[in-house]
Amino acid sequence: MDQIPVHIITGFLGSGKTTFLNNLIGDVRPDRVLVIENECGETNIDGAIIVDGVEDIVELNAGCICCSLADGLLEALEAISKKKKEIDRLVIETTGIADPSSIIQAFLQDPRVEAHFDLRQVICLVDAGLVEDWLSETDEALRQIVASDVILLNKSDTVTPNYLSKIENLLKGINPQSEVMKGEFGAFSMDKIEEFGTTQSRTIEKKANDHAHHHEHHHHLDHEVDSNSHKITTFTINLPKPLDLESLSLDLNRLVNLYRSQVYRVKGYIAIPNYPNRVILQSARTSFIATDGSPWKSNESREGRLVFIGRNLRKEVFLKMFQRHEQGQIAAD
Repeated sequence: MDQIPVHIITGFLGSGKTTFLNNLIGDVRPDRVLVIENECGETNIDGAIIVDGVEDIVELNAGCICCSLADGLLEALEAISKKKKEIDRLVIETTGIADPSSIIQAFLQDPRVEAHFDLRQVICLVDAGLVEDWLSETDEALRQIVASDVILLNKSDTVTPNYLSKIENLLKGINPQSEVMKGEFGAFSMDKIEEFGTTQSRTIEKKANDHAHHHEHHHHLDHEVDSNSHKITTFTINLPKPLDLESLSLDLNRLVNLYRSQVYRVKGYIAIPNYPNRVILQSARTSFIATDGSPWKSNESREGRLVFIGRNLRKEVFLKMFQRHEQGQIAAD
């Protein structure tokens, strides 16, 4: 069954989301784009300033769809799924004060949604001149950055080159699995953005490997990214043995629920016994999602890698949890 490609646009207030959305609509013509606009108020101003060329705009003003999926998103998606032949892309622009993880969870885990929609990217807009202030003042801005596959460093013309480089490094430190792109006036290439995706195994595998290799040469970075007291913990767990996915599942659920306020994102891949492919694991709010990755080569070591992003996390706690499920360890227990 054909699925509608979905792009989620997030970013804090004033980051340029609607300007980017207008550029996106022009960039993907002649694709027919349907937009879901979410504003936490009775009047949706953004919906009124989207340029011509969009197929339709669904406005959800009853509340923040990131806080409660009952506020109309699932109903809207059900209605959209019935006219798939009329739509080439769906774009969801979240409110600026939202944590998008619950939306991501719906697209990756809810079979009613997954049957009709294919989440391609979570795209986060950040204002180069204001992002440090946002990160100091609000947890939502941090969660938007951590949840994204692509970070668009917008308004880069408003800061000095040295400061821009500092902000770029800060964002890469907070979310090493996201691709950071610099630009102005919300103008970014969708062709380039679409090279990186939420469920694209090659992207997830490459980012996990890049982060692991980076830490092998820079061990001092395998702790907190402490710029402006953000206290973000980013580390990679290397798993040299296959894991028993069935026994691991219970601990994964415990992890995302017990550490919900601390673990913002987990993403990477593992090996499981007698299975030819990598298994992509990623957290979304209170769930872990497992999907097929690329095949293991006959001559390579089946070593898994998971990147953790959160606050005040202790690597050894999570490493021990995963090691309990190594092949051989289960039999020994």
